[in-house]
Amino acid sequence: MKTSQTKDDIALRIKELRREQGVTQVQFAQMCGLNRSYLADIEKGNRNFGIDTLDRIVHGLGMTFGEFFEDL
Repeated sequence: MKTSQTKDDIALRIKELRREQGVTQVQFAQMCGLNRSYLADIEKGNRNFGIDTLDRIVHGLGMTFGEFFEDL
């Protein structure tokens, strides 16, 4: 199940990067224009999401897509 593993890897990456920046889920969700519970589900790997949402998250982290996916 490569897709599930990829989703889990992305979810963990989002969570780790958010925490490294010292930002709570509430703060980060507001920064990205997302609902906190939606973000929490993404970080747990329980939610499918589109490229537009990932774009909001990556830019909320102050990164490019290349930087985000560099270590995956």
